[in-house]
Amino acid sequence: MTIGALRVMLLLHGCCSLKEKRMVIRAVMSRVQNKFHVAAAEVDHQNQHDMAGLAFVTVSSSDKIANSTCDKMINFIESLGLAELADQDIELIRY
Repeated sequence: MTIGALRVMLLLHGCCSLKEKRMVIRAVMSRVQNKFHVAAAEVDHQNQHDMAGLAFVTVSSSDKIANSTCDKMINFIESLGLAELADQDIELIRY
């Protein structure tokens, strides 16, 4: 069993308030969750309106599948066009 953890840092251009930020973050997280059936949370920069740190977690039977899912999530987030992907980190945890 492998747990794939993806952390992304998003730059939110044009968000002038935390309310606008939450709308964008909620849209990104729900679309990723619906498409990839993963757990998601905002984990960093909660009080900044122009930046967000999100984490996504998936569980699979192999490293290859977990890594592939994380790569696909990165591509999907970029394709949404809701925020600029500033940083990303993938970690695989094997059990």
